[in-house]
Amino acid sequence: MNPKFQSMLDSYVRNLAGQVAAAVVLVGQGANPASFTSSQWADVSNVLWTTLIPVALRYINKKDPAFGLIAKPLLEGAKKETAKAIKKTAKKAPVKKTTKGK
Repeated sequence: MNPKFQSMLDSYVRNLAGQVAAAVVLVGQGANPASFTSSQWADVSNVLWTTLIPVALRYINKKDPAFGLIAKPLLEGAKKETAKAIKKTAKKAPVKKTTKGK
């Protein structure tokens, strides 16, 4: 799965879990969710689309490094720098000296 899509999905699920719990508490006002009417469940279901708002805002935010519009260039730059650092470290690896018998 695309890492950017996975980040967006994770964010949506976190928002959804928190907002569904809050909606059940607010709509039910202390009632048991098993006794909700269809109207109350309709109110709770509005959370499904309202939860998309923060995820969409993060997506269109050009400066959001997680999955905003600049996430891919940042990821590519990080990959290049990591590859350079690995090559540089590999070249500087110390060579073990062997000592010949005395």
